Amino acid sequence: MAPNCPNPPDTLGRMRVSTIVLLCLALFAAAAQQKARKPADVQILETKAVREAAKISVDGKVRVTGEKPLHGLVIVFDFRSPEKEVVTSQKAIIDEDTLAAGREGVFHSEMADSARAVRYTVRAFDMHEKELRVANPGPYPVE
Repeated sequence: MAPNCPNPPDTLGRMRVSTIVLLCLALFAAAAQQKARKPADVQILETKAVREAAKISVDGKVRVTGEKPLHGLVIVFDFRSPEKEVVTSQKAIIDEDTLAAGREGVFHSEMADSARAVRYTVRAFDMHEKELRVANPGPYPVE
């Protein structure tokens, strides 16, 4: 070992290798995180819930944004209290049997009024009850 060298040669080599290994791990972790984010299968284009007399009516429009067509699209509305807890859920089935990628579908649903329901979020499933990824799930106000 050289007397004037502040770090022995072995230590410098280990530091370089450690730095390279840490950089590689960080790059792989960032790439894995980006791959984990898949695009949404369904996008909520419009939705509106209106409280009328003793019922709540929900209307809206969705677009299939995934690569594969969807068979039997089911929209689920989770109505939430001011404390953000689910008070009740309601389903709406899109009329078309199969929605191709890029196609739009409309929904309409009516339910008995739930006084504590002030907001709602949207989920989607296919006919096999597989949950789909939703863009713009809410929360939306109940008017």
